[in-house]
Amino acid sequence: MAEGVVFDLGWRPHDGPRLGRAGARRAIYRDGLRRVLGLRRRARRKVFPIAMLSIAILPSLFFVALSVIAGEFDASATFFGHSEYFDLTGALVLIFTALAASELLIPDRVNGTLSVYASRPLTTADYVSMRAASLATVVFGFLWLPHVVLFLGRAWVEGFGSYVTENFEVLGQTALASAVYFLAFAPLGFLVAAFSKRSSLAAGVFLGVVTISSAATRGLIEAGIDFMGLFAFQHHPGYVKDWIMGSDTHQWIPEDAGFDPAVSLLVVVVVAALSSIAVPARQKRAG
Repeated sequence: MAEGVVFDLGWRPHDGPRLGRAGARRAIYRDGLRRVLGLRRRARRKVFPIAMLSIAILPSLFFVALSVIAGEFDASATFFGHSEYFDLTGALVLIFTALAASELLIPDRVNGTLSVYASRPLTTADYVSMRAASLATVVFGFLWLPHVVLFLGRAWVEGFGSYVTENFEVLGQTALASAVYFLAFAPLGFLVAAFSKRSSLAAGVFLGVVTISSAATRGLIEAGIDFMGLFAFQHHPGYVKDWIMGSDTHQWIPEDAGFDPAVSLLVVVVVAALSSIAVPARQKRAG
């Protein structure tokens, strides 16, 4: 008769605090931040987020320095307005979102760890919403922090009290525009990542859909098919940003097609709403 053998693998029951669903949500959020920023990972995983954040913020410090130097001769001298700055950070955040969204969703699904998350008091909606919250935190900081630097720098040059009093609404406008950029890009990035098994492929497809659709729609509008302006996904946040800030930095494709910026905002909200339904459904099916 064969004798059974019991191996002690060192497994022990959890004897720490049980934080429940709220604790699980916070853990997913913190893990999302680490993934997006490459924290507690190899050095090469940190290079890209640090480089992108540096490219976004360093120009604002440079323009503040120029304003300070020029302010010695003319206190009203300013460089590179808030609205124009979104031209730089908007392009950067498109690339950043493409890579970050796929990194947040695909590894857990491909490696089969979604079932581990599901063994905790955590729903699929919790998982996706916390992943989105971690990306929103980084992208919003990515977009808004340079404007805070510009604002404080110009306040220093032109007189802090009077400048803040007269221009305080700029902080609210840039914060709102930053939220629109996130809402325009991140849900699409998550939607593509939810249906892909490879992060690099998902990032490429997302960038291709957003950039090529804009180029294609311009040609179709010139051919008289104006409703295709609704599919210029890359131009909607910029058009809404100009509406919010009262600026006119570009000739946006939806504008050429005859649509108001409110329509662009509606397209952004509708795409985000549809993605918020499709992504959890896909993740739940995959888990």
